[in-house]
Amino acid sequence: MNSLRLRLHLLLLGGLALLLVVQMLGLRLIPQALVEDYVLTRLQHDADTLYARLLLQPTLPEQITPTLGTIYDTPLSGHYFRIDAGSQIIRSRSLWDVDLPLAALSEAKSSVSRIAGPAGQQLLNYSRRYEVQGQMLTISVAEDVAAMERTVSSLEQQLLSLSLFALLLVLVMQVWILRRALRPLDDAVAACGLLESGQAHEMDEQGPRELRPLLQAINRLSRHHGLRLARSRRALGNVSHALKTPLAVLQQQADEMERRGEKTQAEAMRQQLGAMAQTIGRELHRARMAGSGTPGARFDGREELVALSEALMQLHQGRVQIALSISGEACALDADDMLELFGNLLDNACKWARERVQVTVQQGADGLHAQIEDDGPGVAAEAWDTLTRPGQRLDESRPGHGLGLSIVQDIIEQYHGTLAFSRSAELGGLKVTLRIPLG
Repeated sequence: MNSLRLRLHLLLLGGLALLLVVQMLGLRLIPQALVEDYVLTRLQHDADTLYARLLLQPTLPEQITPTLGTIYDTPLSGHYFRIDAGSQIIRSRSLWDVDLPLAALSEAKSSVSRIAGPAGQQLLNYSRRYEVQGQMLTISVAEDVAAMERTVSSLEQQLLSLSLFALLLVLVMQVWILRRALRPLDDAVAACGLLESGQAHEMDEQGPRELRPLLQAINRLSRHHGLRLARSRRALGNVSHALKTPLAVLQQQADEMERRGEKTQAEAMRQQLGAMAQTIGRELHRARMAGSGTPGARFDGREELVALSEALMQLHQGRVQIALSISGEACALDADDMLELFGNLLDNACKWARERVQVTVQQGADGLHAQIEDDGPGVAAEAWDTLTRPGQRLDESRPGHGLGLSIVQDIIEQYHGTLAFSRSAELGGLKVTLRIPLG
């Protein structure tokens, strides 16, 4: 029962089966009731007619004349009457020499019953008390309803066959409708499979209203994954380029050592350089294939930035103090992306700060707004536009490769946010302002 399609099929099949059972009961009871009402109305009319004929007689006759028609004179015609007036009994000629097995009336004035008639007939009987010339008598009129019931039974079978055909047709239509309605889910599964293999695939979001949020979420995840993968590959290319020069310099130094006759030391250095090159190549290949971390974790600055700040302060040996001011609730931004973004910004601020870095963060359902300020020398206004260029370094005296702010810019663009640089009015150094909207 883990299949959504199977559950829907079973639920609809159960509903249709219940409807079919109700319909069968209706076909059994309603036509039978209609037949009985129709026959009973005619029997009541005949009983009243017999009563009227008796009122016109001076005494109770042995036979009713004129009769109610030839149908009550023809033997075993299926239409019979009997009048009980004390010890005297008047029967229709159609009964011939057969009597009706009638039960005595109780306190009720009239009754309706089913009795067995002559020649195996199934009779519907109507009996009623009347008063004629001061004498109480009972008039019973019966009619064979077997033919009508056979007709009703035949109609019931035909309607049941038609209902079963309609049920089968509805089930076929249901399978087609469910396949068509759930097709966006198949597309979503295929998109997730492509996403898992590292391929971003845009889906059509024009599905059923109930599935549209899911399709939109998968599309956002697919776009997010594609942008992250592109940024990761670009960053890996930058790292590879940055490592190439130091490795080449060390290789030249190993060659120089060999020319000086230090062959053992040169060979040892070459072995280590080869191991480093293999390790870097292997790890870069693995990172390129895997991309970055799993997307989707919510970012809460209260938890994430405190741990990040403590790690950076230890890394810079307590030279810099980071002051945090965080307000609002956790927001629906990827925690890995936000940690990478703030990690680069705070690391850059700590490198240039004299002793203070101040971080202000406002987070919530509408997105994230943050300011990072330091008390360092700052950056000239004319150089602000160049800070996010890959490999751009305004001062070679600090370690690094000039890639941190470029990575920050990539993340900001991925979330359609904004990044701005200015001078901190409070601390005097560089002030970085960023906004990341949601929705």
